[in-house]
Amino acid sequence: MVHERISLEHAEPANPRRAFIMYAEIDDSTSSKSWLVDRILGCGELSAVYGPPGCGKGVLVEDMALHVCAGLEWHGKPVTRGAVVYVALERKALVERRALAFRKKYGLQDLPFAILGGVYDFRDERTAKEIIGICKEVHDLAAEPVVLVIVDTVSRALAGGDENSPRDMGALVTTTARIQERTKAHVLLVHHIPHDSERLRGHGSLLGAVDTTLSVSNSGDVRSAKVVKANDSEEGEAVSFKIEGIEISRDGTTAPVAIPCEARPAEPRKQKLTANQQTMLGILQDAGRDGLSTADWNTKARDLDIGANRRATLHDCQRALKKHGLVREYMGTWHAT
Repeated sequence: MVHERISLEHAEPANPRRAFIMYAEIDDSTSSKSWLVDRILGCGELSAVYGPPGCGKGVLVEDMALHVCAGLEWHGKPVTRGAVVYVALERKALVERRALAFRKKYGLQDLPFAILGGVYDFRDERTAKEIIGICKEVHDLAAEPVVLVIVDTVSRALAGGDENSPRDMGALVTTTARIQERTKAHVLLVHHIPHDSERLRGHGSLLGAVDTTLSVSNSGDVRSAKVVKANDSEEGEAVSFKIEGIEISRDGTTAPVAIPCEARPAEPRKQKLTANQQTMLGILQDAGRDGLSTADWNTKARDLDIGANRRATLHDCQRALKKHGLVREYMGTWHAT
């Protein structure tokens, strides 16, 4: 196909500060991923932490943020130290009490942690300008860059908007992108799940926009947070924690803090697998720690007459095994869990 040449004779001169980069100009020294919390949250990215009411997601998120402010390892994971802006669109007083409990627990008197209350409509582009301005003010006051902005919660950030509307959710995503672009901070959204599901509530444009999602669950006294979606890191990374009440005033008022703990031993899985699924799982288990690429796994399965006539059969089996938590995939290589 021959394309017509477009005449650029009368085009405007190029801006000396162009907004794009050419292939040959990509700097390979920046190829390593920078982590805000190692193997959990990437620097400057967008994430969502979600779970049912009472699962402890707010306590865990604030605990993570305060460890970032202090430059302390979080669940044994190195962090990038910096200031944090917590946009508490609901229960600001509770966020303050949890910070007091953290102070009492760890004896840390001064951290670059700013709590912002009030009403902000993240569908409005003016909100991005306000949050960016507040981040600059916190930076100047703390003499440390803001590395994390927490928005708690998505529902309140929509200020009456419709979570299922692509227009409203898209506007919120645009606002967070502007904040990311100007501050270079990671933006973390605290969100809920539908009453009948374990996914992010609302329109799918949010899930499409985030780099990472963490699902928080509560099974008795031990709670856990697990990476469910990760754009360019390994899914399945998890931490476990308990909630401890700390007395923060003489009248006996307490506030919760998150305490790391060992994960509860998993109960034996009782999923019912088809014959093909059992065979494909056996193939991957036989591969050992090295795992198999998708192509190699498919080839070995076809040798056993699985998917020989219908290619989708292989994909269906892989998806089912992954859903059951029996296999995981990272950068094209599959492993049995």
